[in-house]
Amino acid sequence: MTKTYKTYIKRFFIMLFILLLLVAAWWYGAKPIIAKLRADIIAENEIATVKKGTIETTFKGSGTITAKQDVKVTSKPSGIVQAIYVKEGDFVKKDQKVALIKPGRNEFEDYKPLPIYAPASGIVVKCLNQDDYDKDFSDRDLSLPRLGTFLTGSYDDAERATCLLRLVDMDTLIIPMYVTEMQIMQLKKGMEADVKINALGEHKPLKGKITYISSQMEKSGRWGDSSSFMVLTEMPRSGENILLGINASISVVTEKRENTLIIPANALFEKEGKSYVFKYLGDNKTQLTEIEPGLSNDQEVEVLNGLQENDRVLTELPYGESW
Repeated sequence: MTKTYKTYIKRFFIMLFILLLLVAAWWYGAKPIIAKLRADIIAENEIATVKKGTIETTFKGSGTITAKQDVKVTSKPSGIVQAIYVKEGDFVKKDQKVALIKPGRNEFEDYKPLPIYAPASGIVVKCLNQDDYDKDFSDRDLSLPRLGTFLTGSYDDAERATCLLRLVDMDTLIIPMYVTEMQIMQLKKGMEADVKINALGEHKPLKGKITYISSQMEKSGRWGDSSSFMVLTEMPRSGENILLGINASISVVTEKRENTLIIPANALFEKEGKSYVFKYLGDNKTQLTEIEPGLSNDQEVEVLNGLQENDRVLTELPYGESW
């Protein structure tokens, strides 16, 4: 065999090998890509199975924790504080004597000192007015009023009187929220609520209940001049280290359906007021199918008519479909 002949044979096998590589690259690489672009192939991750399950719609809101009972203790007559019998953090019972005031503007006015009684049971907390919040922390007076402090009293309007102290019941907490007119229609008094306290970290949600829904709009204080509806969620403290003023997130199941057909939300396509899915028939073929949707949330949609359990639907538009 001549050297030239051997060279031709070698080149032939080299070219054959290259040709086989090109065929393999086409068959396993370029062809599937082109087929995919032409919608000849539908990937499994683009197909979802219609299943029976439970679907819920949920309201989510947030608010700042306050005490259900926060009573402002004041004096009826104006006068000078002569004695205080409690300190911040003490628990006092209703009608317990908490302070003594001498009516008049100075000690020379000859009026008999009068006791101030607790109007409710609770924990003693200092009064803070707006001026205190505006001050630097080092300038705030965090103690109860000193002896000799003059208190403005009122016999008929406690809001006009100087606050001596507050009585807070920490056993039951309230979370006020402002909601829109669309949200208020989802909520009802007595609904159960999951309460997540951010400050508690990875803590299971606490249980609360909606106890109040306002019947008219009011200034929310959160969006300037906008008006919203007030909703109160009540929950027991249950021994948790929950302090007043911290933030809480509220989650309320507003509607729930069980043992119903469900598809992913991204499998639903809408056009001209109608709802459709692309039902997968196998062999990379689909059928546009009109359905009747029911309850829906961000992830799932209930199907009332048009599909059966174990049907398969696309979660993406087929190639060439304009929607």
